[in-house]
Amino acid sequence: MVNFGGIVPLSTVDWLGKAALVVFLRGCPLRCPHCHNHALQTGESEIEFHALASRIVCRTKGLHTPAIKLRANLRQISLEDASIRAASRPFVEAFVLSGGEPLQQLKACHRLFGLARSLELACGLETSGFYPDRLRRLLEADVVDKVFLDLKTELDEPAYQMATGIRGVAARVRESLEICYEFGVVFDARCTIFPELPSTGQIKEIARILEKLGGEYPDSHLEHFVLQQGHPREGEPWFEPVSLEAMQEMVRVAGGGIPVQVRAPPAIKWAGEIAKST
Repeated sequence: MVNFGGIVPLSTVDWLGKAALVVFLRGCPLRCPHCHNHALQTGESEIEFHALASRIVCRTKGLHTPAIKLRANLRQISLEDASIRAASRPFVEAFVLSGGEPLQQLKACHRLFGLARSLELACGLETSGFYPDRLRRLLEADVVDKVFLDLKTELDEPAYQMATGIRGVAARVRESLEICYEFGVVFDARCTIFPELPSTGQIKEIARILEKLGGEYPDSHLEHFVLQQGHPREGEPWFEPVSLEAMQEMVRVAGGGIPVQVRAPPAIKWAGEIAKST
């Protein structure tokens, strides 16, 4: 069973440069105050793996399978239908697991990435870094092509507790970061900028750590240190986002030792399927 959060059949923002299908897994140990996926932090909406796999294959191949018929379609399909599904050209080129925190369901991650590999899709993982041992196991299995590691602020307490609502997270995230460097996996370190956190000084400290680890692991592949403009989530009191000019100043302060990008979120609405929790 998979505690399923939702699916976006086509995204061009989760993995820049690739058209991706994104699957969200429900459940997260963190309680970040501005989380845009806060509805996926808790709850249960379990689905059989094969039902989810069928939905992914259909979405990837551009075939329509009504959700209400999923369980019936799952049991058996005709050889002709199976041939069409297997041979049709994918509408997307990448598969991304997000959440919640997908590594909370490690077995599901392994199986879903295995499915994506069979569909010849590049595999990406979005993670908070809370489970370094599980990240290591995935990378050892060589089923992930790119990691998108969220860094909430500088990797020290109490700043990280303020950013995540949980104690003792900073050390876990730092270990996950070092694992990305150690394995040489292609990865982005992403930091969402809010008015109260992180500060310019904290961004400078993160950049210092990234540059230091890059020197210690010369075969590592940090593609970008991404600064994302944070916006109020739905239902949250309004605040003025940090300006792009202020974020460009953060880039300047970060120095030129690592590649830094500034990204503002596109004005889009959720267009995928959301699984209701119980």
